[in-house]
Amino acid sequence: SVQPDMYPGNCWAFKGSQGYLVVRLSMKIYPTAFTLEHIPKTLSPTGNITSAPRNFAVYGLDVEYQEGKLLGEYVYDQDGEPLQMFPVMV
Repeated sequence: SVQPDMYPGNCWAFKGSQGYLVVRLSMKIYPTAFTLEHIPKTLSPTGNITSAPRNFAVYGLDVEYQEGKLLGEYVYDQDGEPLQMFPVMV
C-alpha cells in the first residue's frame, strides 16, 4: 500500500532523471485529483530537494501494459508546500 512517510530516503527512488510508476488498484475508480508529497527543504539533509519530481504526467489504465489515457500533465513546485494537489485535467 502507499503510505505517507517523511523520513528522508524512504521513497520510490528512480535512477536517472526519468522514471515511471504503476499503481494497481483493487477496483476501477474515476479520480478527480492527485496529490504528490516530497520532504520540504528544511528536512532535507542537504538543504535542497533537487531529487523531487518536477514535470510529471498521470495516465489511467484498464490493464498495466496498455497505452493509457492522459489524465493530466503537472509541475511540482519545489518552493511550494510539501503536499501538493493536482486536479484531473481531462
